[in-house]
Amino acid sequence: MKQRTQRTEFSKILVAIDGSETSMRAAEYAINISKRQNQQEKQEEGIASELVGLAVIDLTKLPNSFLATASVYHGAVELEEKRKEAQQWLDKVRTLAEEQNFDIGKFKSVIIEDISSRVGHAIVNYAESTSIDLIVIGTRGRTGLKKMLLGSVASDVITYAHCPVLVVR
Repeated sequence: MKQRTQRTEFSKILVAIDGSETSMRAAEYAINISKRQNQQEKQEEGIASELVGLAVIDLTKLPNSFLATASVYHGAVELEEKRKEAQQWLDKVRTLAEEQNFDIGKFKSVIIEDISSRVGHAIVNYAESTSIDLIVIGTRGRTGLKKMLLGSVASDVITYAHCPVLVVR
């Protein structure tokens, strides 16, 4: 007897970007999945898949004086630098998508500034609030003591996400 396979559709795919080589590899996977999904949808005249590039700025990494007053010049300059850096990462993803002939009209870039939670939680919260169907994230593959000391964004996302998560090394 032939088993029927259930087709999984991802209308909104999120790729988390932190500028690392593994996050850019994750972006390649996300672009290819979204492209494949869009090709299938065109054949079936369905809704095309949207790709969201997400960068999270961890405000707890800024100088303490910035966090205390939110108006100290040094902290504001550093925050602006972080914003520019995050935008550069997302621009790289956009360029990669263009090189892959991805429909740029289906690409959205988002920068979140988060002070209240860990980066992984910020990713999950954004994904839930915007009805993301798949999260694609890179990992450096830390194990053992380093993982315990440093924590893991990918681990948090896997643990708390409401949707499937693809982890890319």
